[in-house]
Amino acid sequence: MNDLDSAPISEKDRTLYAFIRKMVRDSTSIGQEDVNVARKAGWSDEALYDAITVCSLFQFYNNWIDATGVGDMSALGYEMSGHRLASHGYAREPQSESASEPAASRRSKTAKASRKKTAKGSRKSKRPKAAKASQGRRRG
Repeated sequence: MNDLDSAPISEKDRTLYAFIRKMVRDSTSIGQEDVNVARKAGWSDEALYDAITVCSLFQFYNNWIDATGVGDMSALGYEMSGHRLASHGYAREPQSESASEPAASRRSKTAKASRKKTAKGSRKSKRPKAAKASQGRRRG
C-alpha cells in the first residue's frame, strides 16, 4: 500500500494504519490524542497494544536482519519448511524421560560437558565487525 489516504480500506483500518505509521516513524510522538482517535474509530486498547507489538517486532527483526547480513532462504528452503510445518507443526513433541537414568543425573552430566567445552576455549564469532562494535550500545 503506497497511499494510505486513497487506499480502498475502511476508515477504521485507515485510522489504525495512520496510528502505526506515526509510531514507526517516531514512537515518541504518539500521545493520548492519537490513542483517543484510534479508540473513537473503534479500536480497543488491546487491539492497539497488539498492533504496536506486532509492528514493533517486525521493525526490530527487519533492522536486525539488515544489520547482521542474515540472508533469505531459497525457494526450496521455504518449500521444505512449509512441508515440515504442515506435517509436524511448530512445537516439538515432549521427550519422555529415560527410565534407566533420572532427569537430574542427565542434567548434571550435560552441565559438566558444557563446562568442559567452555573451558577449552570459545569459538570465534561469525557476526560482522560492525555488529560486534555496536554490541552494548544504545541509540539515544
